[in-house]
Amino acid sequence: MIKLIQVTDPHIGASPDYKLAGVDTRRTFHEVMQQVRTEEADILLMTGDNAADYSVEAYEYFFAEMDGFSQSHYWVPGNHDNVPAAESVGKAFQRTLDLGDWLIVMLDSSIPRSPKGNLGEHELEVLQQSLEQSTHDNILVVLHHHPVDINCAWLDTQRVADADQFFAIIDKFPQVKGIFWGHIHQEFNSQHGEVKLHSCPSTCIQFLPNSDDFALDTLAPGYRVIELHDDGVFNTYIRRVEIANMGVDINCLGYE
Repeated sequence: MIKLIQVTDPHIGASPDYKLAGVDTRRTFHEVMQQVRTEEADILLMTGDNAADYSVEAYEYFFAEMDGFSQSHYWVPGNHDNVPAAESVGKAFQRTLDLGDWLIVMLDSSIPRSPKGNLGEHELEVLQQSLEQSTHDNILVVLHHHPVDINCAWLDTQRVADADQFFAIIDKFPQVKGIFWGHIHQEFNSQHGEVKLHSCPSTCIQFLPNSDDFALDTLAPGYRVIELHDDGVFNTYIRRVEIANMGVDINCLGYE
């Protein structure tokens, strides 16, 4: 078995004083990562909005949290990320990860300076070629934005705009067993044909499910565990990390 941990949307700011909806995002990220360390996983997948403000300083803190981990770590960009800044201080954005019987394909669904998701011709070509060239029996696809509606009206305006083209490619390859993403700051589980669909809680604030407008939830931060088996089956579940006195401003009406 190969054990993956998905961590997403830490929203690290350039300043140690940065807070998101009243929450010290450096503190919550550190606390979640302390719990992740106990999992003894093989791989960490960081699925975007690793920074809050595109800054080098944010990535310096983000990658410093990875120092000393025995696990390999990989990341995809979110809409608050700056790939050149991230790569200047940490590990490069890698497109595929070979795990024996399993392949992980990582995509960039971000649009610069926009919360909305889109893959575009280049990313769709990366996906197509990665799946065509793969000899793996089992494949997972990882990105930041959600490719399906999640019944949150305000967030569904930000889903992957070219999701129809995305799924048209996915549907040609039965080796694809699952799709994982971040962005929506909540747990979501569904299915597209035989392909399982999963999102992950943020390490900081959580968005209220089934909401028409921006709204925060009171659930604790968390991460997702993904267990890959040789027979092509995977198990996945969420772990929450209770953090005292987070200071969430439950009445916050949004953020940039």
